[in-house]
Amino acid sequence: MNTLTLLRAMNGIHEEDVIMAGKISFINAKTVPVRAKRLIAFAIAAVLLLSLGVVAYAAYNAVSTPQAAEKVARQQLAEWRALGLLNQNVDFEGAADAIVEIEESSGGAAWYGRLFPHSFSVRWYFGQRKYGCSLNIDTLDGKIQYAGFFAVPDEDAVPTGEIALTVGSDKETKTYYFYENYDDLLPADQTVDGFCTALAQYWGYTAYRLADKGDPVYTEAYAAHFAGVDGSTRMVDVPWDASGRTFLAVYFDGDPEQAPVYFDLMQYPGYVGLDVGISHPVG
Repeated sequence: MNTLTLLRAMNGIHEEDVIMAGKISFINAKTVPVRAKRLIAFAIAAVLLLSLGVVAYAAYNAVSTPQAAEKVARQQLAEWRALGLLNQNVDFEGAADAIVEIEESSGGAAWYGRLFPHSFSVRWYFGQRKYGCSLNIDTLDGKIQYAGFFAVPDEDAVPTGEIALTVGSDKETKTYYFYENYDDLLPADQTVDGFCTALAQYWGYTAYRLADKGDPVYTEAYAAHFAGVDGSTRMVDVPWDASGRTFLAVYFDGDPEQAPVYFDLMQYPGYVGLDVGISHPVG
């Protein structure tokens, strides 16, 4: 039983019960009050938890409010920059625009049984920002389980394409431009191996492998895009699918659900995006 499994099993137990249960050494069964009986029921789990140390218990109670979620989100984003999962310049200005609590749920067959943990979605999405994002922060371990980022180009950036779209209530047709400013989000020299190895370190996994023949996600459409991708491929050079329906899938050793994690770099009219995480149907 690892720390996170134990913490999930104990979800909902009041912290004073955990601490008291860990201190119980002897209780006469004939004179045990109702509250003490409840404590005894969790005594073994509490002793195990206490043996994992104060840090483990702090993680259990670390993300319990929107304010804590925003603080932890900033800390995790700093760790992503340190690991090379984001460009050093990626930062999010001001307070978060929205913080939404999301209950734990099961993804079902379309997600290969992936469990979506209880989380806070922390979003910097509005205003005249260069960068925006939406993060799902696991309330138990404080880690980012899903991240969607975007970056608008600098004013002097050169477009690489354009599209005419009819938008708004007046049905006016406007021209929007595409850019390839992926290096605003990712270090330009970051490889698939470097990215996946850093993610494995971040999530506490031991190794990774790219999806391959025999995996359910490895369809003809998937192979058409990613068959030539290996660890040495730069992330910005992966032949990303512009339709958004195909994404690079990776399996991590140590993931209890053995469900693929996906990555995607996308061009949108006026900005580029990077998606990383567990929250995508791949069935």
